Amino acid sequence: MQIKGRNFLIPVGADIQREDEVTYNAFDAGRLLEKMEAARSRINIVILDACRNNPFTRSFRSASQGLAQMEAPVGSYVAFATAPATVASDGNSGNGLYTQHLLEAMRAPGLKIEEVFKKVRVKVMADSEGKQVPWDNSSLTGDFYFVPPQSVATQGAPAALSQSAPPEPAPPSADDKTARADVESAPAAAEKRSSGNKVLVASIPPRNVTPPARPPAPKVDPATSEANVALYKKGMDAKGKGDLAAAGEAFGVAAEAGHPGAGYEMGLLLKIGRKPITQDLARAHQYFLKSAEQKNLLSQYELAQMFAQGVGTKKNCSQATKWALKSAQAGSADAAVLLGELYRADCDGAKNPSEAARWLRMAADQGVANAQFSLGVLYMNGDGVPKDANEARKWLTAAAGKGNTSARFYLERIGK
Repeated sequence: MQIKGRNFLIPVGADIQREDEVTYNAFDAGRLLEKMEAARSRINIVILDACRNNPFTRSFRSASQGLAQMEAPVGSYVAFATAPATVASDGNSGNGLYTQHLLEAMRAPGLKIEEVFKKVRVKVMADSEGKQVPWDNSSLTGDFYFVPPQSVATQGAPAALSQSAPPEPAPPSADDKTARADVESAPAAAEKRSSGNKVLVASIPPRNVTPPARPPAPKVDPATSEANVALYKKGMDAKGKGDLAAAGEAFGVAAEAGHPGAGYEMGLLLKIGRKPITQDLARAHQYFLKSAEQKNLLSQYELAQMFAQGVGTKKNCSQATKWALKSAQAGSADAAVLLGELYRADCDGAKNPSEAARWLRMAADQGVANAQFSLGVLYMNGDGVPKDANEARKWLTAAAGKGNTSARFYLERIGK
């Protein structure tokens, strides 16, 4: 399920009645990728054949069909059964159309992982007549085989990531040999020169050798440092169990250390203000701001909302537009709706109907009911787009089908 641009895996038997219960009762797929990245494994593979219709789309304001795009951490391969924001076919056999072809392709020897999924994509597109297009996102730096070719298999490596052999050690230099001889002769010299209780220890004269410069210590990214990742996971686990006090404590420490995901979660807790967390909109704004500056698209959206509404800070249309644009460009459908509404309204003289239509269409294409409604109104009035009753009816009908009551009212005005 996709909610506010985040993908959630729904447990079997989960009782979810409202949108705000999803984060407490479902598993954030992004956490899986973060854990894999923190583990520093050579290769991670995630296959999501879970892009089905969202059963809550009608009642959840921020729900969208399909899954949102996910960036693959370094050394990872993330595969989707279909493109972002679209749904996959269940197929006619025991498996879905995607899994059916994947099971066949991954048994073929000598195919690199990219070739396997390319074959799957071709077959799924053919069987679905182009309606389903499998998607993938890779940051692999080597070659991986589910069934390695004969040349790799004979080396005794299972389906492996290819890598180069370590270089042969360089032969010792003349100075190295001399220094080794000096060291080896030192005990003998000490033994020859010992007398009674006095022992003379031979010393090796210093050589004018400049030690190699040490490489600079690698910078630690707060988002991937083991301590912060562990704190973030601890906070998410506590949040999932309903222990908001423990969640707030873990998120707070990780957020102060610079973890953007923890900053978003801490801002959300302070914005909502559920016991025992006291609502503090000004502090929520600060956490969202810090996380947004670290390019967290969810915080960017929340920050844009706060600037647009004057919540936790002074109303500022230019700042609202700035952060909504950043989040929308990163793929947030909710931010695209907000951006469209900001351009649609005359907020500090920034009215721009054509830009409003552009961003609303992006969200409408992803199935967001509010965007479909607003886009339908633009077509009905010819505001930023050519006046077109058919287009207006198309988008208003789509929004009404998702439970938007205002869309039904407008449909009655233009006639079904």
